[in-house]
Amino acid sequence: MMNWKDREIFSCMRIPEDYSVIIRVDGWNFRKVAEKLSLQRPYDVKLARSLASAPAELMRLGFPLVFAFTFSDEISFLLAPPLPWRGRIEKLTTILASYTAGCLSKIFNETLAFDGRAVLIGNEDEAIEYMIWRQSETWRNVLNSYALNALEREGLSRREAIGILKGKKASELHELIFQKLGLNINNAPTWQRRGIAVRWIVKVKSTDFGPVRRRSVEEDWNPPLFSTPEGKKYLLESIHKAQVLDR
Repeated sequence: MMNWKDREIFSCMRIPEDYSVIIRVDGWNFRKVAEKLSLQRPYDVKLARSLASAPAELMRLGFPLVFAFTFSDEISFLLAPPLPWRGRIEKLTTILASYTAGCLSKIFNETLAFDGRAVLIGNEDEAIEYMIWRQSETWRNVLNSYALNALEREGLSRREAIGILKGKKASELHELIFQKLGLNINNAPTWQRRGIAVRWIVKVKSTDFGPVRRRSVEEDWNPPLFSTPEGKKYLLESIHKAQVLDR
């Protein structure tokens, strides 16, 4: 009989043990899902809360997450060594994607799916650079989402609206949104423009035996711009606080 275990050729693929890894999960077919669930456009706060709750709950359950960042329909999970399952890529991507799908399916009472991918991170600088990259996408996303919504409100089909917006510069989208919605996009909620960070913070509690430091999970809906000195410091401190041993 064929040894089918030998055919599981991808199950042996592992992240090097001295590397960190980011697993990014993205919603599958979410445009149709959003329509079916009548999610608010261009942004739905219930969806945002649900996405932030997935990594927050994993942290509270003891899963070795250092930091997470979410916007639109994606979440980036940062894990530091030693990685669970000895860094097996199949395990890491499928469990985080399926866990996220399970969380949101339960909240929305609808079957939802997420895909996953692994990104190797060699050091803290690369982790910061990655988060800067993903946060830069939140700005692109907020411009496109509001501009698309503005044109669709005027009766254009999605295809027609996409055709009009294709190739437009950020400044042009900014002006279109202001002219048609009366909104200065810089005044949109921070979580829409910069995403939501999920991180460990350290709280100090006074006791009869002196101060006690304990870790707590924070969903930060007002993170700084990661590309600024303040933002880089924020990310670095978040990574370091995740490594505090006493809980």
